[in-house]
Amino acid sequence: MKTTFRFRDIQNLILFTAILCLFSEIQAQVSLAPSALFIDEKSGIANLYISNRSTTTQEIIVSFVFGYPGSDEKGNLVMQYDDPLAAGTFGLDSYIRAFPRSFILEPNQQQTVRIQVRPSATMKDGFYFTRIKVHSSPEVPALAENSNDAINAQISFKFEQVTAVFYKKGKVETGLKVSDLELEQTEKELIVIPVLERLGNAPFIGTFTARLMDSNGIVVSEAQTSTTAYFDTKRRLSLNTENLQAGYYKLELNFMTKRKDMASTDLIQAPDVIYTVHVELPLR
Repeated sequence: MKTTFRFRDIQNLILFTAILCLFSEIQAQVSLAPSALFIDEKSGIANLYISNRSTTTQEIIVSFVFGYPGSDEKGNLVMQYDDPLAAGTFGLDSYIRAFPRSFILEPNQQQTVRIQVRPSATMKDGFYFTRIKVHSSPEVPALAENSNDAINAQISFKFEQVTAVFYKKGKVETGLKVSDLELEQTEKELIVIPVLERLGNAPFIGTFTARLMDSNGIVVSEAQTSTTAYFDTKRRLSLNTENLQAGYYKLELNFMTKRKDMASTDLIQAPDVIYTVHVELPLR
């Protein structure tokens, strides 16, 4: 079969490739730090650092939206942005400000954005939160026009990055209880889906580890991930069981308030939660 490419097809391919390259560059090089902001009632202020390491000038807009990571019935993480009851109880949107909220960021420059919480006098003790949305729009010049059928286009992308911000007021505490455990098995994996009950008045933020041990107590499979439980939820983690023999194993789940990307002083500490159960593989 002979394939014929028209000149217009080649033009479109070149344009599409240019768009992908631009998308990749900007997405990778406009960054936020830190990964989450923690603000206490004494200072009421934290700094968000926005860096532009791309070669394109960026227009930045900072806004806020209430949301938190929840889950679906299978324990997959799903962002919840439509929860007016939680927003009315724990939302920061009415009390939080960003300075500046919009600005131009030149290539290889960094801008400090001050995030300030101004609480009301009626605010109760608790752990409040929202999400910071950072929109970046690159300035893209129009391609040169000539008489040789060149492509003329003005490409404009908007990128959105989101990070969490928390405000701690008064006495706060957190914890977890594993109220149930669901198991699924594929040809190569054991999927654990713990049903979690969040305790206290603050989200549980930490690490979830699952270990599978043989009859001698030797760990034969292990997996770990960062995790959160803002409210009662499910979480999902897969263990590799491809080379394991059929038989009985001990499954241990461990939840701890420790994260590699967050300082322990920022996290609301709680005792480790260890949940164990014996399972027979393959599942019956």
